[in-house]
Amino acid sequence: MLSARLILRLLKHMRQVLAALITSSAQRLRILVTCFRHFVAKLKIRGFPGHNTDSTTFSPAACCTVPTSTSSVRCPPVNLPLPLHNRQVTTSASPVSSTQHVLLPLVPTFPMPVPCIPQQLIAPQTFSPPQVPNANSCTPATTPRLVPFAANDIQRYDNRPLVDTTQKRDGIPALMRRFPNESCPWLGGDWKSCVHPEGVLYLYNERRSVFTEATMDRNMFDLLDECVDVLDQLAKTKSVDLGADNIELVVQLAQTETGGAQVSCCYYFIDHTTRTLFWLHDRYQATDDIFSGLRGVADPSHIRYSLESEYWTHCEYYPNHQMDRPKIIKELRVLVMHASAEIITSDTSLSPFDGDELSKILELINHLKENALDNDPHSTCVIARFMHYFYRAKFFNFCGLPWARLEADKSVYEADKNFHPLTSSVSFALDAMLFWAPQSHLEDLRKVWVDECINTPRWKDFNKNLMTEWTGITIYSTVMLAVDVSFLAVPNVNISQSQSIGIIVTYLSIIFITGSLIVSVLLVRQNQRYGFESADKATDFLSHMTGSFFGVRALATVHSLPYAMLMWGMIYFAIAILYNVFKSTTVAMLASVVSGCVVITMFIFWFIWAAREFRLFERLAKSIFPSVLARP
Repeated sequence: MLSARLILRLLKHMRQVLAALITSSAQRLRILVTCFRHFVAKLKIRGFPGHNTDSTTFSPAACCTVPTSTSSVRCPPVNLPLPLHNRQVTTSASPVSSTQHVLLPLVPTFPMPVPCIPQQLIAPQTFSPPQVPNANSCTPATTPRLVPFAANDIQRYDNRPLVDTTQKRDGIPALMRRFPNESCPWLGGDWKSCVHPEGVLYLYNERRSVFTEATMDRNMFDLLDECVDVLDQLAKTKSVDLGADNIELVVQLAQTETGGAQVSCCYYFIDHTTRTLFWLHDRYQATDDIFSGLRGVADPSHIRYSLESEYWTHCEYYPNHQMDRPKIIKELRVLVMHASAEIITSDTSLSPFDGDELSKILELINHLKENALDNDPHSTCVIARFMHYFYRAKFFNFCGLPWARLEADKSVYEADKNFHPLTSSVSFALDAMLFWAPQSHLEDLRKVWVDECINTPRWKDFNKNLMTEWTGITIYSTVMLAVDVSFLAVPNVNISQSQSIGIIVTYLSIIFITGSLIVSVLLVRQNQRYGFESADKATDFLSHMTGSFFGVRALATVHSLPYAMLMWGMIYFAIAILYNVFKSTTVAMLASVVSGCVVITMFIFWFIWAAREFRLFERLAKSIFPSVLARP
C-alpha cells in the first residue's frame, strides 16, 4: 500500500510539471505569433523598398554609373585572382554557359576610352549555378573592362559546354544537300565561324582580323563586337592598324571572380612580323603568368622568347594566318636536327623531345615540305605546336644570355649555402638508418627537378629507372618473404617459444620485407599514374610532393624506402640464422661458420669502400660544413 501511494504521488507531481511546461510553451508561442503579426503589419504599411538609383544604400548596380546622355562609363577597378606558377584554377563545368569561363590573372583593369560602349545590358553570368542570360534582367554592372591576357590563358580545354539533349531532329528533309552550322544563328556581318582541326568552333572577323571563342550567346556577342570597336579606336590612337595583314586581335569576355557581375574584356594583339604578342596597356604581374614564375627575367631579348612561344600558341589555336610556311619549316627542321645531334652526343641535352620523338618529328617535317605552299590549318597547327615547345625551352634555359643553361642538370641560380641544423641532422640520421639510399635518390631528383623546371625526356628516363628498381625490389621481397616463412617451418626452430631471440628477429624480418613489398607496389602504382605525364603535370606533381619543410629530400626518402626496408629484412634474417647456429652447435661448425661470416663481411666492406657507395665521412663533413665543402 505504501509503495502504491508513493507511485500515485509521483504521477501526480509529473502531471503538474507537464501541465506547467505546456502552459509556458503556449504563452511563448503566442508572444512570437503576436510579434510576427506586428512585423508583417509594419511591412505592409511601409511597403518593400524598390530599386532606387538615388539611394545611398549599396546595390550591385550602384557601383557603376552609366549616363544615357554622355559617352562615358565609370566603374570601380576590379581586383582579380592571381594564378601561381601558371597553373590555371578551373571551376566546375556548367552544362549551359553563355561566356567562356576564364580565370583572370591579377592585372590592372582599364576603363574604356571614348567612344564608350552604349548602354546594352547583359545578364550577369555566374559560374555556379549555370543559367542562361536574360537581356531583360541585365544591369550596368556588366560593363566590360579591358584586361590584357595571354594566349595560354585561353581556357579552350576547360569548362567545355555540354550537349543539350532536349534538342533533337526527327528526320532528314528530302533533297537536303546544304548543311550550315546553326550553333551561332545570330552570327552576321564580317564574322564567320571556323572549325579548328581539333574540332572546336571559333569565330573570325576577316576584315578586322579578330578572333574569339564561340561559347557565347547573342547578347554577349553584341557586347564583344562593341568591345572590338573600342579596341580598334584605341589602337588607332597608338598607331596600330587592325586592318593590317600582320596584326591580329583576340578578344574574349570573361567574368571576374570578385563575387559580382562584372564582365571583363580580355584581349591581346599579335604581330606576325615580329612573331610576338603585345597589348595597349602595361602588362603587370607577368612573372607569374607569362614567365611561368621563372626568376631573373629582365633582359628584353629573354622576354622575347616567352612572347614568341605565346605567339606559336596563338597560331595553334587560330590557324588562319597565311604565314611564310617554307621558311618556317626550314627553321623547324634546323631546330630538330640540332636537337637530334645533342641527344646523340650528350647525356645532358636541353632538347624538349627525346631521340625517338625527334625522328618522328623530322619525318613529319618531310611530309609538310610537300605541301608547304598550301594554306592548310592542319599543317599550321602541327608547325606551331612544335615551335612553341622549342621556344619555350629557349626561354627556360635563358638562351642568348651570359648565364644561359648549357646542361640540363645544371642550375643557373646560386646554390643555397646556408646551414640548417635541424634539416641536416634529421637528414643525416635518416640517411644512416636507410643505408644512404635517400642521398642517391636525392642526387637523381636534383638532376631532373632543376630550378623547379622539368626536361621531359630526362623525366621519362628517370621514371623508367625508378620502375625498374621498384619492380626488382618487389621480386626480391617476395623471395625473402617465402624464405622467412620457410625458416619458421624448420624443425629445430621452436615457434612455441615466442620469447626466443631467433623467433622475434624472424618476425621483424617478415615485417620489414612485407613493408618493402607494400611500399614498392604503391610506388609502382603512383609512378604509372604520374610518372609519364606531360611536363606541366609533372611540374605540378613534383611541386606538390616537394612542398614540405624538407623539400626534395622528403620525396627522395620515400623513393628509398623499399630498398632500405628490404635491407633491414635481410639483416634481421641473417641475425636469426646466426643465432640458431651459435645457440647449440659443435666447435667445428662454429669455426667454419665464423670464418665464412668474416670472409663475406670483408668482401662486403671492401665493395663498399671501393665503390664509395656510402662515403660516410664525406657526407658527415658536408652535412656539418656545407658551405666549405660544397662542390662546384
